Amino acid sequence: MLKILAGVRPASKAWARALSALVLAICVSSGTQTAQASDRVEINAMEYPWSAIGRVNAGGRGHCTGFLISPRHVITAAHCLFDPRAGRWRGPIEIHFIAGYQRDRFILHSKVTSYRRAEAFDYRDGATTRSAVRDWAILTLAKPIGTQAGWLGIKKLDSLMLSRIKAGEALLLQAGYRRDRAHVMTAGWGCQIRGVGQAGSLITHDCSVIKGDSGSPLLLFADGSFFAVGLHVIDLKAPNEESVAGVLSLSLFHPDGGKREAASALAQTSARWRNGQAPKGGSEAAMIPLKTIDSLLVRLGYLQGENLRAKEEARAQALSRFQADKGLPRNGRASVAILGSLLKASTP
Repeated sequence: MLKILAGVRPASKAWARALSALVLAICVSSGTQTAQASDRVEINAMEYPWSAIGRVNAGGRGHCTGFLISPRHVITAAHCLFDPRAGRWRGPIEIHFIAGYQRDRFILHSKVTSYRRAEAFDYRDGATTRSAVRDWAILTLAKPIGTQAGWLGIKKLDSLMLSRIKAGEALLLQAGYRRDRAHVMTAGWGCQIRGVGQAGSLITHDCSVIKGDSGSPLLLFADGSFFAVGLHVIDLKAPNEESVAGVLSLSLFHPDGGKREAASALAQTSARWRNGQAPKGGSEAAMIPLKTIDSLLVRLGYLQGENLRAKEEARAQALSRFQADKGLPRNGRASVAILGSLLKASTP
């Protein structure tokens, strides 16, 4: 049976066995398949941190999601790169990454020159928890579009951070290009951890993901910044029919305690275990997510709907009221950090 985490605890052999007993389903052509979409909202993909997330288009047959971890490197799910009709791995020339993709508008895009994946991952093994923890790939891009789109920092989701999430001090969220809305980015937040298995390598949570979301990041907002902590690779279904998202923990790539192959692959990129990087000034992508902030202020009742395209003064006044209500430093300034606070405040 799927176990619900009543509190923070380390992964155990018992939990690994329980997780392995779940009925699994993985969509290898377009992404993971699970739950309802009612908790998802459209977000502006041309604003950081969303701009660091993009579509992985493979061979013109469906898509997955991926995310930038450096100017030239993207993490996605390995199964997205396999062509099941031809029974082969696609060549890099068949793969294209588009950052900040929104309604057929793509400015930040690049071909893939090479990729590295877990050698032991075999698409033909089917959907198992053993294969899921090998379901990763790192793409190398022809162009350093991360300088224009920004990239995400990466972080381990350890027991201390799980405690902070449970206490409401940090927030988990997910964003990607799901099949039912393939040309816009949507996000859900307030994800609750359901379990940890495979010696801490596989995490399950209850935010909705469906086809197209494979390769998308499990995001963490903590201490004023957004980080990627996981990679969506599989859908898990318990005997009671509860669907949960299966996420490969990025701790797999950490030089301290990670898997040698994954850690080596990441070490060969310029990605580092620290904060990410917002787009440079003058980029097509925005450094500060003003549209997302405005929509959340409207959702929370601090800004009138007709002022969605708010002037700076109206937005500043709304932010100042929000900050006062939440006991935050009151400056009325829009920032990536205030986005996280607004997301936390709007979590159901």
